[in-house]
Amino acid sequence: MTLSIYRKKALPALISAVTFGTAVSPATAQENLGELEEIVVTGSYSRSLQSAIDAKRNAPSVTDAIIAEDIGQFPAQNIAEALQRVTGVSIVRDRGEGVYVRVRGLGSNFQVTTLNGRTMAVNENVRTSGQFGRQFRFDTLPAELVSAVEVIKSPTAALDEGAIGGTVNVKTFRPLDLGETKFTASGRASHAELADETDPRLSGLANWVNADGTFGLLVSSAYAERSLRQDRAINFGWTEVPEGIDTNGDDTRDSGPVITPGGIRPTLELEDRERLGLSTALQWRPNDTLDINLDILYVDQEVQYDEFTYSADYNYEDLVPGSTVIRDGALVGGTTRDGAVQIGRESSGIHDENLAIGLNAEWQLGQWTVSSDLFHSTADSEDADPIRRTRFRVTGGIGFDFLFPKVDGDSVPSINYTEVDLNDPAQWPGRRLEWRTIRAEDEEQSIQLDASREIDFAGFSEFATGVKLRERSRDYFRRDLRLTDGIEGITFDESYFTDFPVSDFLGDASGGLPQEWLVPDESRFWSDYPSSEDLAAELTAGDRRNSYRIEESIRSAYAMLNMDSQLGEMPLRGNIGVRVAQTEQVSSGHANVDGEATPVRFSNDYTDVLPSLNFALDIRDNLVSRVAAAKVITRPDLQDMAPRLTFNSGDILTASGGNPNLEPFEAWQYDATLEWYPREGTALTAGVFYKDISTFIQTQVSDLEFNGEVYRLTSKVNGSNADVSGLELAYQQIFNQLPAPFDGLGVQANYTYTDSNAVYVDGDERIEGELEDVAKNSYNLTAFYERDGLALRFSYSWRDGVLNQIGTNSLATENNAEFGSLDFSASYDINDAVSVFMEGINITNEVQQLFVDDDEFRSYTDYGRTFVLGARINY
Repeated sequence: MTLSIYRKKALPALISAVTFGTAVSPATAQENLGELEEIVVTGSYSRSLQSAIDAKRNAPSVTDAIIAEDIGQFPAQNIAEALQRVTGVSIVRDRGEGVYVRVRGLGSNFQVTTLNGRTMAVNENVRTSGQFGRQFRFDTLPAELVSAVEVIKSPTAALDEGAIGGTVNVKTFRPLDLGETKFTASGRASHAELADETDPRLSGLANWVNADGTFGLLVSSAYAERSLRQDRAINFGWTEVPEGIDTNGDDTRDSGPVITPGGIRPTLELEDRERLGLSTALQWRPNDTLDINLDILYVDQEVQYDEFTYSADYNYEDLVPGSTVIRDGALVGGTTRDGAVQIGRESSGIHDENLAIGLNAEWQLGQWTVSSDLFHSTADSEDADPIRRTRFRVTGGIGFDFLFPKVDGDSVPSINYTEVDLNDPAQWPGRRLEWRTIRAEDEEQSIQLDASREIDFAGFSEFATGVKLRERSRDYFRRDLRLTDGIEGITFDESYFTDFPVSDFLGDASGGLPQEWLVPDESRFWSDYPSSEDLAAELTAGDRRNSYRIEESIRSAYAMLNMDSQLGEMPLRGNIGVRVAQTEQVSSGHANVDGEATPVRFSNDYTDVLPSLNFALDIRDNLVSRVAAAKVITRPDLQDMAPRLTFNSGDILTASGGNPNLEPFEAWQYDATLEWYPREGTALTAGVFYKDISTFIQTQVSDLEFNGEVYRLTSKVNGSNADVSGLELAYQQIFNQLPAPFDGLGVQANYTYTDSNAVYVDGDERIEGELEDVAKNSYNLTAFYERDGLALRFSYSWRDGVLNQIGTNSLATENNAEFGSLDFSASYDINDAVSVFMEGINITNEVQQLFVDDDEFRSYTDYGRTFVLGARINY
């Protein structure tokens, strides 16, 4: 991608490109960066880093930023991966790609992502049938279409409410901000080592500005293909057995309290992705009193997904006497003669489509600056090719030994089948065919009117106010079909199966675990199913319970005073204000009443008064002190408040449900920071923060009896309370004062410590512990060298272990293990217009793991390394 569009140009546009706060609010005089010096960006990583330093220094609130060169010149498959180098930011990966963003250790559900200051509709994860509600998926947004990203940690009243963690504001290019007619293009080839595939990625930007600089048109595009492979081994969760188990077969529970693991499921996952993104902007600025912008963003992504799996299922009470292995209170090994095994394949074709259209006008009317904004955003996700699951199963009589390892990063459970061959079709009767289609349609639209004017009152220099109406909706539709006739209990010959797609599943980590197994040929099993009659059949009660609609209307207004004053001889700037937001929510779907799916409708409304203040004191020219305080909220994820009930397929009876009565997270948060800028290119910052969270939402697991069977039901409830406190440290320096050739050296480093305390409710019991999905420690280190057209960069990002789910209802607590990733890039400018580059992502080949008590194994995920070669053209 070519984001060296700023090369050797003075860019007053850069100030506009990194506007802080609500970009579409006319309170831009304060939400802007302030009076920045003219920034000259030479196209280097160091110059973009300097621009980010200046942006942070002049921001009215606690904010960090990355700008175009930063995003474009470092290994980053999307914006999330570029953001992981920002202080206090870490990411959540899926199949090796950054998908969600954490700010200050808080989980991705605590963040809000906006596009040019407007809250976006978000895509849903229909591949796994999992739902994530309001959490923006960064894998759907090409980095090439983005000019800057802000991470706003302390809100102002002008910002949309809804982020206890932080607001991530993504900004696209505008033609008059670039200021000249130009064209850039890039092409690269990306090789995923584990998938052993090489894929293209192309991007371009064309900008036209008329002769007098009053009208401009910009078009940028990005096309990418990507092949992914992920090798996994998981178990189905650990259960606490306080009374112990019988290890010797003498009907005595002689083990003492113990946790026991569920079955083991090795899984190979393959994906082929194709993504096209287009961004267009029209800008008209006929004079100094009028500015009109129209921006359109469209992204279309197709994913073909294929999963291959088998399982080793057993009952710990039926293990061979004397074979059990108990380690530190955990049953980790044993032998069964009556195990069960399922072999399966799952495939689907996923389509994600995003459209965002924004029209903004700002004009001067006497002493008032007035702006209006219209925005419409849709995010549709569906299984364009429905999920197909082909299952084979032997329900008992299978003998195998198993042994779970400690979580050490390089091993998975071993399984030794003693009497069966996973590759012999004659030994595996069919179970059923499962067909599923999911369609999630999200829509967000808003209208906003703002006004501001200069004042001179008690040190305040500007008054700003505004009103906004947001309408949000989600339609979620799911349908399931199952076929057992002609499948169940029947064996099929070799012509119904195909070759296993890889020969090195799990590599050296596999140990004694089988690396190949039967692969159903879907063309043989699915040629006649489902038929047109099957598809025309009435929806089942389960289909209706799985589907829902959410409507949300938010009316808000704010008033804010901006300050530009003096405290003694020291400049004092900032803002104080209040935002009032009234939220109305309607959840509709179907509930189970006497065995029937009955239509239900729930409504909920609440009003939040959200005061905020941000002050920055320039103690010296190079020393800035900040304080901030605000009341903030995070609304419940959409699927969590839906009246839905989903019964999952599998041997363990589980279900998930929604809770229409959920209240939002509420919190008071406080910030204090000190920022020192001793010389150009150098910044040292330290900050502390505290968040007092009330009515927070927790996961609850309970027993649900349905049709005579007991399911483990997972749902969300409002817990008691929690608090989060922490420390942020950041250092970045460009060593331009060193003699040649060392004047091209630079470094970035940041560290975040987050401590959390929470009270969870489990029936009548109150459990104290850490807050779910919060990383205690995280850091990022980057070293770079740039001189004479040569650029080298290495970056390491690490986060601590994370509490994934608190243990309730006899389930053991689950944790994500610590994880770090090392990336690098190298580039060389052949001349002023052409450069070549290479990149490496996860070059140390790290894997992700989950564990339970005392580092006992929960899951292992390996997605391998990625290497990139490419070239850029700029003229």
